[in-house]
Amino acid sequence: MNFTTRRVGVGLAAALIIGSGGTAAAQVASSEFYRLSTMFRGPSLALDVFNGGPQDNMTHLAPVGNFSGQFWRFRPTGDGWHRLTTQFRGDRLCLDVFNGGAFNDMPHLAPCANVTGQFWRVSVEKEGFFRLTTKFRGSQMCLDVINGGPQNDQPRLEPCGDFSGQYWRIAPTGRAAP
Repeated sequence: MNFTTRRVGVGLAAALIIGSGGTAAAQVASSEFYRLSTMFRGPSLALDVFNGGPQDNMTHLAPVGNFSGQFWRFRPTGDGWHRLTTQFRGDRLCLDVFNGGAFNDMPHLAPCANVTGQFWRVSVEKEGFFRLTTKFRGSQMCLDVINGGPQNDQPRLEPCGDFSGQYWRIAPTGRAAP
């Protein structure tokens, strides 16, 4: 599998900054839905959820559209971590990470539970981009995007580096969450 290999240089394009609670963590409103895209693939592809088939409830980058699987809600746990849910599947399914098997370290929606794979940290990066890490794998494993092969454009936790697939834009959609 190839992962994003394009290194990020100085002079990144500016992006919308949601807010900052300091230099280490971002603040996002749990009352709003957001769209996530990467610097690597650009704002025309957003994080979405497969609906049905062998990858049901797994995530991938898909062309931006008015699809509820592209509307993500950040629900704070009160300790700097967030649970991520979609408008599509609702607040009972949270973004989690597979532990082992063919989809090891790949995110998918699973019933919300008190498990560390569902606790996501949103860290502020330079010029309006963010990194996403889990409590389960720690701050050295960042959400990246597979580049090529049968899992092209699907996210996976990989060792953090200065790769454009690990820089995420979090943009408000204008949709209020319940």
